[in-house]
Amino acid sequence: MYKRQAALLTHPAVTQAVVTAHQGRLSAHIVTDTPTSTDDVRAHLTQRLPDHLVPTYLTALDRLPLTPNGKIDKRALPEPTALSRTGRAPRTPVEETLTALFARTLDLPDAPTIDDDFFVLGGHSLLAARLTNHIATALDVRLTVRDVFQHPTPARLAEHIAACRTAPAVKARPALRRRTETERMSS
Repeated sequence: MYKRQAALLTHPAVTQAVVTAHQGRLSAHIVTDTPTSTDDVRAHLTQRLPDHLVPTYLTALDRLPLTPNGKIDKRALPEPTALSRTGRAPRTPVEETLTALFARTLDLPDAPTIDDDFFVLGGHSLLAARLTNHIATALDVRLTVRDVFQHPTPARLAEHIAACRTAPAVKARPALRRRTETERMSS
């Protein structure tokens, strides 16, 4: 958690920060000395941390609650604010299926937009593997975890799936077989 807090504190407006876990996702509470949008702070973090370390929730406060000892009272922190989603709705059946699978895999209360990033929503490599299994079952397409990292939104993943389906099939290599003694001696 300290690496994330240190990255938050490198933002010029952030004076205090604490990162905790909330429902299995990273949550950051910050105090700023000048009015700053949480989107600006999130953009700052994405330049300094890998996607899976960027907190899913980012809540700005006037001050952090303290215990009588002067330490941050993590139990007194307010519930994190929900992510504001301002993306496009699904345009195709594949995008609609992918948004539903994102919501199922990430245990979201409602489906994300097609522009929402899997990792910003709280995904990580293990959940990406689970997502690829759900996609294989629902869409009969085999993807890798790397595909999810390279195409982290439902829109980009749908485009990748379309490209996979239209790509010419790769010829399978012939099966390996053991050479006979005569073949080995003649080569």
